[in-house]
Formats: sequence, structure tokens, C-alpha cells
Amino acid sequence: MKKLLLITASILMLSTTNIKAQVNYENTYSLTHPEENFFITNLGNNEYKYVVVNYHDSNFSLYNLNHTPFMLNISVPQLTDTTSINIGYITSTLFDCDSTNIEYVLAEPDPNPTDKFYVIRTDGTIIFSKDSVTFPYCTLCVAGGQDIEGITNTSAGAKMLLFNKNNQYFVYGLCGTLPENIMEINQSISYVKVFPNPTANQINFKITPPNNLEKYELSIFNSAFQTIKTNIINGEAKINIDCESLGSGTYFYSLQNKNKVLQSGKFIVTK
Repeated sequence: MKKLLLITASILMLSTTNIKAQVNYENTYSLTHPEENFFITNLGNNEYKYVVVNYHDSNFSLYNLNHTPFMLNISVPQLTDTTSINIGYITSTLFDCDSTNIEYVLAEPDPNPTDKFYVIRTDGTIIFSKDSVTFPYCTLCVAGGQDIEGITNTSAGAKMLLFNKNNQYFVYGLCGTLPENIMEINQSISYVKVFPNPTANQINFKITPPNNLEKYELSIFNSAFQTIKTNIINGEAKINIDCESLGSGTYFYSLQNKNKVLQSGKFIVTK
């Protein structure tokens, strides 16, 4: 019996020794500014790229799945408020019938008279633009809780919806199809505007929540994701938080309603 146990233990040890790691490190992308973003997108035909967006310097870069550069420092038209623009729908199969081109959407979240909506090629050519519009986007705006997206594949082809503050909706047919697993523009970024960021003394939150939300919460977390402060809010709000008691570092915020996160982000305190 002892011999059997010894043999079994030896087999288990050998099996454990030969197990190969299932999670393998590949690469690190270091974002050094709070106005940077990182994601993976599908250009179309399952051609995936890593994307680093630098809103501060108005450019973005694409990297292959093996982390080699594909296109670097693609210049983006600089708008009046670079902290409130969105870049998304980076694709070669949606806006242009020529799949050798890559286009992307540059949009501002609120349809104000000065706002612009662009579809731009990576060479800087503007192939579509319209003033005072943005994507319709809504979370929990109606009883069914259905999310509304700006671009949708349909049986009649891909359709793009834009709207303005006069509640006019504009429908456009697109040349191609929306790839699966593409980085879309989520207009929930317009729910919260944070400024100044970075800050030394005070951080300000301007909140415009989705329609029909009676009550929601804005929570602030430290770098260990421990809750520092929670505000219960009704309707639109402006919240000013004194940063005198906060040390230098990165902090996070979350806007949520009934355990559904509407928007999250970060801000930096410098002393």
C-alpha cells in the first residue's frame, strides 16, 4: 500500500512539473497621460490591431497583434476641447468601398452648434462631416432599458444615425458592414465631464445623466479602489471636490444607477 501511494505521489509530481503556463506575458503599453486610451479593434476581415489614442497630442497609433508598429502617430484634427472628443470605428470595411483605406470617426459627445462630426481617412482626408450633430446613445432611457448605438448592421446594409438638439434624426446608408468586435463610440462619456485634469486643489464634475434617471451615485476611489466619497444625486449636477486632503496620485470615479455603471474614468492629483 505504501509503495502504491509513493508511486501515485511521484506521478502527480511529474505531472505538475510538466504543466505549462496558460497565461503568457507578451508586451506592455505604457500610457503616460490621463488623456490616453488603449483598446483592441477589428479593422475588418478579422484584422485586429491594438490602438493607443493620445487625445492630449491629437493622434493615435495602431500596432499588430505581434506588437510591431502598423501605423504610428496618425494625426487627428484638433478641436476646441480635446478632452470631450471620441475616436472610434477605426475600420477599412465600413465607410469607404475601397478597402485599402482606413477610416475612423471623430465626434464630440454633445450636439452643440459648434460641435463637429467627422469620418476621416488616416491620411487626413475628410470623407464626411456634419455640424451640430452626434451619435444617438442612450442607456436605460426607456422602460425596456435598451441601448441605442450610432451604427448598426441591418438586412439592408449598415446604417448610421446622427441627431441634433432639435430632436432631428438623420439616417445614412454606409458602403460596407460594421466589423464584429470593433471599438465603437460610447456616448456615455458625455454623462460626466471632469476638469481640470490633472488638478492640484479641486476637481470638478459636471454631470448630465440619461433621461428618466431619478437617482444615481457618483463614487470616488483611490488607487487601491477603496471608496473615498459617494454622492447621491438627482438630475443634472455640478460637484466640486476639495483635493487638499488627497495625496498625489491617480484616482477613479464611477457614475452608476441600480448597480449599472454608466461611466467610469480617472483623474490625477498633483501636489
